[in-house]
Amino acid sequence: MKSLNQIQQQLDDIEAIDYYLAQHLSQRVDGEYKEAAFYLIVALSYFQRHGHSCLNLDAIADKTLFDSDDDSAPRPGIRFAGLTPLIKLAQYLSAHPQTQAYFVYNHGKLYTQRYWEFETVVAQQVLNRIQSRPLSDTALQRIKPVWQRLFSCQNTTVQDWQQLATACAISQQFAVINGGPGTGKTYTVTRLLLALQAASEQPLTIKLAAPTGKAAQRLTESVSDTLQKITGEEVEKLKPFISTNASTLHRLLGVRPLQITPKHHKDNPIHCDVLIIDEASMVDLALMARVLSALESNTSVYLVGDANQLPAVESGNVLEALVGKDNAGTAVVSQAQADLLRRLCPHLPLLPVDDKVLSTVFTLQVSQRFSGKLAVAAKGIREGDVNGLESQIVNLDNLDKTSLIQKDVSQMAFPDGHGLRHLIDASFKPLFNASSPEEALTALSYCRWLSPVRQGEGGVEWLNREVEKRFLSAVYLGGGQHYHGRPIMVTQNDYVQRLFNGDTGVIWADKEGRLRAYFLDNNKIRSISLARLPKVETVYAMTIHKSQGSEFDHVVIWLPKSTGKAATLFTRELLYTGLTRAKKGCLLVGPSERLRYVIGAQTERFSGLYQRIVAGWQAHQSEEK
Repeated sequence: MKSLNQIQQQLDDIEAIDYYLAQHLSQRVDGEYKEAAFYLIVALSYFQRHGHSCLNLDAIADKTLFDSDDDSAPRPGIRFAGLTPLIKLAQYLSAHPQTQAYFVYNHGKLYTQRYWEFETVVAQQVLNRIQSRPLSDTALQRIKPVWQRLFSCQNTTVQDWQQLATACAISQQFAVINGGPGTGKTYTVTRLLLALQAASEQPLTIKLAAPTGKAAQRLTESVSDTLQKITGEEVEKLKPFISTNASTLHRLLGVRPLQITPKHHKDNPIHCDVLIIDEASMVDLALMARVLSALESNTSVYLVGDANQLPAVESGNVLEALVGKDNAGTAVVSQAQADLLRRLCPHLPLLPVDDKVLSTVFTLQVSQRFSGKLAVAAKGIREGDVNGLESQIVNLDNLDKTSLIQKDVSQMAFPDGHGLRHLIDASFKPLFNASSPEEALTALSYCRWLSPVRQGEGGVEWLNREVEKRFLSAVYLGGGQHYHGRPIMVTQNDYVQRLFNGDTGVIWADKEGRLRAYFLDNNKIRSISLARLPKVETVYAMTIHKSQGSEFDHVVIWLPKSTGKAATLFTRELLYTGLTRAKKGCLLVGPSERLRYVIGAQTERFSGLYQRIVAGWQAHQSEEK
């Protein structure tokens, strides 16, 4: 057996965990299978480490993987056998007495037992909830007067996707509300909650959750604001029963320090009638399995998010798997959904009916605020249309450097020292000119620099350092020291101080010259002494992953050169996520060929979740017939 060093000289981007797992388990099989099993297990470990819940054998069959033509350290990689031999090997590993406890083979996919169980839990929990739940005549009569306060009931030839999604979702125990920026996801969710409560004879226990503290805080604020804007006597009676206080998924589960088992699990479930999970694209397979298995069987679950955004950091992207590649959604409804729409929304255009199609995903297709060239560029990125994107881009290389922050979409090459200083001044002028913490906090939303990576030239740490060098003395650089005007981002949750990972604030000197940290909390400013401040970092620049769910007037997206592991971060989904953080303008920093490369690199995570749900649903349909 080759050593770890020898394998790493042969295979690019292989970690010790891949090697030792493969070495340990391949030793358990017969001699003729040892080498092939070793490399297959290495591949499985590698792909799971990169976010896949399984290994799609068709994707590696007859292909050379893990090769590199890097001049400094070329690696030949390994060529895998054809699909039939790979399937036989995967079946052998899944059936062998010494390895069957570790592997599962299913329909061309090889899993570790752990991720097979996660996927099984999620699939079964979804299957238990996707059967139609028709509304009674009494419930429908309770909803109708409320419905007129929630939506326009005028006859129209233009489809109202939010109204359609709400109407279909209230008759189901599980649904996905998918949509890009500005398509009205919170608008829809808030109305869904009111409609569900109107249909119920009893007050509902409603819980709102999100994967991060910052996302939970945004969900709380946005649902509260939206609920307040809906008026009418019928609605006012329902508002006291609508929960607006969101928590993190970990807090919902009752995850406890130094304990493996959370407070809530299948034997001690979470008590709620309705659970809304926002920013669902950020929820990995393992976490989703833990949440769903901790719910009572009668809990209705609604996932909300944008399937085109960056997937979860950990393995498995549940939202992407459920939505699928063709996420236009809502083009076809079941007969039960059509009957409800006819009774509740006769003013809406009819949709095709097909009971053979599983209708659980409702995609909001019209953006109410994200439009113009930004929207066209986002569509070009999402669809991999380089020409469509480039047609919207203004090249700034030959323009006045003081006009670098513009509306819509622009691009420039990596700036030199003089150009970088101009870009810093243009980006952060409102922050530098602020005369109070209130002005500084407002200025934080004017412009944010985004990068795919933390380290190296063009990475977050380098960018933050370059901005600080523009106006700070050397004593502050690199030490993480606080200074007047420093923009900060919280990096760990602190429930006592009501600060969450991703919250942003500013360090400011009070009238006595003492530095304090200032944050916005429900549109009100509050200050915290530095002694009580949780861990923070400077945030002129941040990673695109960290920016998910945030909005800024302008964003500057840096696309530096990358090799090795960092190169895998540069994807179409990453660029889409970064650009859609902008409300007014986006500046792309990097050459055109770099942009084309990123658009061509699409994230595709291997998963069998959707296929298993559809197969289970179809089997149930056949049994009923």
